[in-house]
Amino acid sequence: MPEVIRHPERVEYSGFRLKACRNDDVKTIMRLLICSCILLLTGPCAVVPHAQAQSQTGLEAKNILILHSHEANAPVFIGTDKGLLTSLESGGVPRLNQIFESLELRRYPFPEHRRLLVEQMRLRYSQRKFDMIVTMYPEALEFVLKDGRDIFSDVPILALHLPQSFELPRTDRLIIGHSVSFDIIETLEIALKLIPGAKRVYVASGAHPVDRRIEDQARRDLKKLETRLEFHYLSSMPLDEILTTLSSAPPDAIILQLIFSQDVSGRSYTAQNLTQQLSQAASAPIFGLLDVALGHGIAGGYLINFENIGMKAGELILDIIRGTAITQNPPKTLDVPSQHMFDWRQLNRWKLSVGDLPEGSIIINRGFTLWDLKYYIIAALSFILAQSGLILMLLVQKRRRQSAEESLRQKTEELDRFFNVTLDLLCIANTGGYFLRLNPAWEKALGYSREELMANRFFDFVHPDDLAGTQEAVSKLASQQELVNFRNRYRCRDGTYRCLEWAAAPLGALIYAAVRDLTERLEVETEAQQRREELAHMARVATMGELTTSLAHEINQPLSAIMSNAQAAKRYLKAPTPDMAEIEEILDDIVQEGSRAGEVINRLRKLLKKSKIEIESMDLNSVFREIVTLLNYDAVMRDVKIELELDPQLPFVRGDRIQLQQVALNLVLNALDSITEVPQGERRVLIRTSRKDSLALAEVKDSGKGISLEEIEKVFTPFFTTKAQGMGVGLSISRSIISRHQGQIWAENNPEGGATFYFSLPSATGEMILRQA
Repeated sequence: MPEVIRHPERVEYSGFRLKACRNDDVKTIMRLLICSCILLLTGPCAVVPHAQAQSQTGLEAKNILILHSHEANAPVFIGTDKGLLTSLESGGVPRLNQIFESLELRRYPFPEHRRLLVEQMRLRYSQRKFDMIVTMYPEALEFVLKDGRDIFSDVPILALHLPQSFELPRTDRLIIGHSVSFDIIETLEIALKLIPGAKRVYVASGAHPVDRRIEDQARRDLKKLETRLEFHYLSSMPLDEILTTLSSAPPDAIILQLIFSQDVSGRSYTAQNLTQQLSQAASAPIFGLLDVALGHGIAGGYLINFENIGMKAGELILDIIRGTAITQNPPKTLDVPSQHMFDWRQLNRWKLSVGDLPEGSIIINRGFTLWDLKYYIIAALSFILAQSGLILMLLVQKRRRQSAEESLRQKTEELDRFFNVTLDLLCIANTGGYFLRLNPAWEKALGYSREELMANRFFDFVHPDDLAGTQEAVSKLASQQELVNFRNRYRCRDGTYRCLEWAAAPLGALIYAAVRDLTERLEVETEAQQRREELAHMARVATMGELTTSLAHEINQPLSAIMSNAQAAKRYLKAPTPDMAEIEEILDDIVQEGSRAGEVINRLRKLLKKSKIEIESMDLNSVFREIVTLLNYDAVMRDVKIELELDPQLPFVRGDRIQLQQVALNLVLNALDSITEVPQGERRVLIRTSRKDSLALAEVKDSGKGISLEEIEKVFTPFFTTKAQGMGVGLSISRSIISRHQGQIWAENNPEGGATFYFSLPSATGEMILRQA
């Protein structure tokens, strides 16, 4: 059989020959070319040694006898024998152990011939043990079971090519049958798909009993298509008339070739010879049933592939003689389906589309085109493209490397320039504690040369109190690989220290840092803070000056009470029998009033005292109560009603009590001043505290005329005031104090008139850190 070429959609036979060279030679050349390309692409590689492994199948001593009923050169037997020989030999049964015998029972149907065959078989094989007998056609099976029953007793039999109606004898002996099944409908359906306009079918078959039996099957199978197609059966004609009829077949005809071994005149024909004659005379494409006719004139069909039958039979024999699981339950029949097979030259002759063939079809004699070498061409082109792509990639990488080197050079120059011109201190150090690179700003800031700084560990210059924090920051940079910000004090050549703020980032074992000298800024901020505190103190003193009358009243009240109680006690003491209980009660009143006067004076002293900031947890409600107590007389004199709505659940806040009292005092005094022009009886100030999320919120609301839209944005601006005698620093100082306590302060006009000043402070959860600005 020709070499099989398998493609994704169909299987092809390449049985053609070229004038200059064979297709196999072309493919060999292409394979060598591809291998050479792969070697060029991959370079030298180690050759894997090949160790020959002798197959130990255990089948070297097995013997198989193949008996043909008729002549051994019949195409049916030739194809079947080839499949058997190939399958058995590849499975381990030696070629010499496969014995092929031709009984020729059709040519010599005489009893004497049978007796002679029996004697020959007895002489040849009585001393030889066969493991399997393969018979072809019923005559060979009958010969083994009857004539050779004494010679081949109990040997398993595989009976091939039996008629479908044949019944196997009932016996304990293992006999597996195989019947040839003709799927005539499938072949005709394929033909109709290739020739969709066909209307007539010419059925060419012979007059032999076997031929008649197949024709009878065709008549039964095709009867259901008679309403669609017009059938012409030609078995009643001699071959010459059949050829004449087919030569005048119309273009819309299909020729269906069945089994044709003998015509009505008694002349016998082989499938190949008959097919060639039909093909030469036919004016329409021929479709058949047997693969032996393929390549001799038929276009194809759903064909019985005798070589495939032999292959499948050989596989079954190997399973049985090996003693595999199939031996315990062997099949009763061997079923081998037909295959879709076609001749490319006939398809091309009749202009039939290869694309309409069933998927997986076998095509023989396909004409040689470049398309047949598409995989080799694709492989070669792929290699060329891959090599070109590799060269291009190398060129691109070279260009990128050059570009990267140039970019690196430019970046290095830019870094050098930046290192030299920036006012900040820049450095590169390692985690071991040594500077690797410093810019000139270090020399100006610390007085050391860069060589002196790089010769010592940078830890040696850190203030002892800041050393632990600096070591912790470097350790974090080395282990956690994250950006770290920290401050420390660095020793200068003159022994003084400068405060440095570091922003450092790690890269492997290196540390890149930008450092800013905060010394001058901190000094300025400290001085500014002192000025703000002095201003706040002056503002408190000025405020106290405005409250002289109220303060005098607050002090006069307990002093007058003390004076009255002292005079009363004096009178009681002059009595002949002084009432000591009454005198003790008077003395208690004197002590209480003295404490009250002391508290007023103490509050005034604290407000007027210039002291350092003291952070403590406090109740904001108590701050407002103290301020209202201080301003009570002033409010009465102004005919203002001060109302308190203090939230008993208000959270504590952390801060400086004196500064928060100053804020409260400023806001309440501003509220009192804003309602001087409001008619008496309508002058009201409301002080309210409440909780908002995690904040303590305070409100000071007045019933005055409010603040204009132009002024409301400026009320907290330094030296801005709406009062004729005001300095414009109270609200500015209040905003500064609240901001330093991490709070907010703002003002809003009330819908009903007047204005409300608000401020909020965080609740006392954790440590409170006052801002420095």
